[in-house]
Amino acid sequence: MTNAFASDQQSFNRILRRNISLPLIAGLITSAAFVGLILYLLSVMSSVEHSERVIGSANEVSKLAVDMETGMRGFALTGTEATLEPYQVSKPRFEVEMKNLRVEVADNRTQLNRLDRIQALFDQWDQYAQDVIQTRRDNGDYQALLDRSAGRAQFMQMREEFESFIELEQRQRRERSEEARSVTYSTIAGFVLLSIVSSGILAFFGRRELVRLSSTYSTALQQYAEHAEALQAQAWLRSGQSQLTERGIGQLTLPMLGTSLLEFLSSYLGAQVGALYVREDDGTLRRVAAYGFNHEDEPFGRAFRDREGLVGQAAAERRLMHLNEIPADYLKVNSGLGSTVAAQALVVPIDNEGTVNGVVELGFMQAVHPRDVEFMKLVAANIGTSVEASRYRQRLQNALEETQQLNEELQVQQEELRSSNEELEEQSRVLEESQANLENQKAELEQTNEQLANQAIVLDQKNIALNQAQQQLEERANELQRASRYKSEFLANMSHELRTPLNSSLILAKLLSDNSQGNLSEEQVKFAQTIYSSGNDLLNLINDILDISKVEAGKLEMSPEHVSLRKLGDALKMTFAPLADQKKLGFEIRIADDTPVNILTDHQRTEQILKNLLSNAIKFTDAGQVVLSISREGDNHVRFDVQDTGIGIPADQQQLIFDAFQQADGTSSRRYGGTGLGLSISRDLATLLGGSIRVSSQPNRGSTFTLVLPTAWQDTPAPAPPPAPVQPAPQVP
Repeated sequence: MTNAFASDQQSFNRILRRNISLPLIAGLITSAAFVGLILYLLSVMSSVEHSERVIGSANEVSKLAVDMETGMRGFALTGTEATLEPYQVSKPRFEVEMKNLRVEVADNRTQLNRLDRIQALFDQWDQYAQDVIQTRRDNGDYQALLDRSAGRAQFMQMREEFESFIELEQRQRRERSEEARSVTYSTIAGFVLLSIVSSGILAFFGRRELVRLSSTYSTALQQYAEHAEALQAQAWLRSGQSQLTERGIGQLTLPMLGTSLLEFLSSYLGAQVGALYVREDDGTLRRVAAYGFNHEDEPFGRAFRDREGLVGQAAAERRLMHLNEIPADYLKVNSGLGSTVAAQALVVPIDNEGTVNGVVELGFMQAVHPRDVEFMKLVAANIGTSVEASRYRQRLQNALEETQQLNEELQVQQEELRSSNEELEEQSRVLEESQANLENQKAELEQTNEQLANQAIVLDQKNIALNQAQQQLEERANELQRASRYKSEFLANMSHELRTPLNSSLILAKLLSDNSQGNLSEEQVKFAQTIYSSGNDLLNLINDILDISKVEAGKLEMSPEHVSLRKLGDALKMTFAPLADQKKLGFEIRIADDTPVNILTDHQRTEQILKNLLSNAIKFTDAGQVVLSISREGDNHVRFDVQDTGIGIPADQQQLIFDAFQQADGTSSRRYGGTGLGLSISRDLATLLGGSIRVSSQPNRGSTFTLVLPTAWQDTPAPAPPPAPVQPAPQVP
C-alpha cells in the first residue's frame, strides 16, 4: 500500500509539473501576442473614432449651411425678422465648426484643400445672401436676386464638396476597420490552433495517469461521503426536533400553537400547505390551525370522525400515511400568481403517552424525502405532548375565568341590593315633594300651552312665507342659468360668424400692406396696415370675450400636463425679445436654482397668462427693462414675477384693473390701446389653475405682477398661499 501510494504521489507530481509549466509558458506567449493585438486594435479604434468625429462635424457644418439658406429664403419670402433667426444663429457657429474641422483633418492635405474650396464657396454664397437680405429690408427687387442661379449653384456645389469630404472619411474608416478585422482573425486563428494542439497533448498524456489516480481515491471518498451523509441526517433530525420543541414552549393557546408548529414544519420540510386536527372530548377530529389554505378551501374538511376520510383512518390505525399520487382536487396550493395541486401528502397521527390526540396533514409540491418521513415519526409524540399541554392550560384558564366571573357577579348583586335600598328611601322623599310641585306646574303648563299655540300660528305663517321665497329663488336661479346658457351660445355663434369674415379681411389687408406688385401709394399701404392692425385688435377682443364667457359658464376645460419651466421661459423669450428690442428695452428671464424642473398644469393657459402679463409690461414701459423671475413659493407652489419700469398703477386702482373692460387710467386705452379684458381673463384662468395673481406698484416707478401656481394641478384646486403684503414695486436693476 505504501509503495502504491509513493508511486501515485510521483505520478501526481509529474502531472502537476507538466500541466502547470507548459500552460504557464503558453500563457505568457499568448499574453504577449494579445497585448500586441490589443495595442494595435486600440490604435485602429482611435483612428476610427477620429473619422467618426470628423464625419459628425462635417454633417453638423452642412446642416448649419442648410439652416442659413432656409432662414435667408424664409426672410426673403415673408419679410419677418423672426424667420431670419436660423441664418443669424447658424452663421457664427458655421465659422467655429469650420475651424474645428480644419484642426481635425490637419494631417490630411486632400481634406484641407477641400475645406478651402468649401470656405471660398461659402464666402461667395454669404455675400449673395447678405445682398438678398439687405434688398428685402429695403423693399427692393429681392425676387430677381432669388431667381438668379448663381447663388443656388454655389450652395449646391458647396453641398457636393461636403458630400465628397464625408465620403472620403467614410472610405478611410472602412479600410481601417477591414484591416483591423483581418489582423484580429489571423491572430485568433493562430491562438485557437496553438491551444488545440497543446491541450490535446496535455490531455492525451495526463488522462492515463489521472484515470488511475481517480480510481484510487474514489473508493476512499465514497466511504467518507456515506459516513458524512449518515451523520448529517442524524444531525438534521436532532436539530429539527429541538427547534420544534422550542416552538411549543410558552403559554400558547391551541390555535397559536398549531399555527407555530405548521409554520415550522412547512419551512423545515418544504411543505406548501398543512393542517392540524385535534381530537375533542366526543372523539371528533377538528381542525384548529391551517397553513397555506385558500379562502375557498377553508370551509372544507373542518372536522372528521373516526375512520372518516384519511385523517380519521390514520388516527384509528395509528399509522403514518404517505400519499404518492394525489387526485387533482385533493389539496390545492395557491399564490398571487395562480394555483396548482400538491404532488404528495403526509398524514401523521400524533399521540400523548400512547393515546392518539390529533393528526398533522402536510402537502408537498415535490417528492417527499425518506428523511422527512422519519422526522415526522420522530416528532409525532412531541407534537402530541405540546397539544395536550396547551389543552390542559386552556381548561385551567376557562375554570379560572368562570370562578372570577361568579365572584364578580356576587359582588355586583350585593352592590345592587344596597343601591336599591338607598334609592327606595330617596324616591319616597322625592314623591312627597313632587306632589306639591305638580300642582304648581299644572297651572304653569296651562299658561304655557296658550303661548305655544300662539307661537305655532306665527311659525306657520313664517314657513309659508319662506316656502314662497324659496320657490321664487329657484325660479330666479333657473332663469339665470338659462340666460347664461343663451349668452354662451350667442357668444360662441357670434364669435364664429365674426371671425370668418374678419379673417378674410385680415388676409386681404395683409396682402395689400405687403404691396407685392408695388401698385399702391405709401399712404394706401399705411391705410392697409391700419386696417390689418385694427382687425387683429378686434379678433383679440372676440377671443377674450369668448374666453370670459367660457369661464363664467364653467365650460373651460383644463388639460394638465408636465410643463418644463426652462422650455416655457425659452419660448416666452423667443416671443417677446424681438418686441423688447423694437422698443429698445432690456428683456431677461431669471430662474432660481431651487425652482422645480417641471410642474403639472395646463400649458396653454399658463402660457396665455404669462404672455398677457409680459405684453402689458412691454406695452406700458417706454424705457428701462422687463424681467420675468421664476422661483419656488413654499413647498407646493411656483411663483412668476413680471417686473417692469413702466408707468405704474396708483394704489386706489390696483384692484380695478382686474375688472373687465377696465384700465388703471382712462387715458391708457387711448394712448396704449387694449380692451381691458386681459387681466380679468388672466385672474379667472389663474383661479381655475388653483393659483392667484397679485400686483404691487407705484406710479412712474414700475409694477410687479406675481402669478402663483401649484406644482401639481388638481380638479379641486389646492388653496394658494396667502398673498404677501403689498410693498412698493422693486426697481429692476
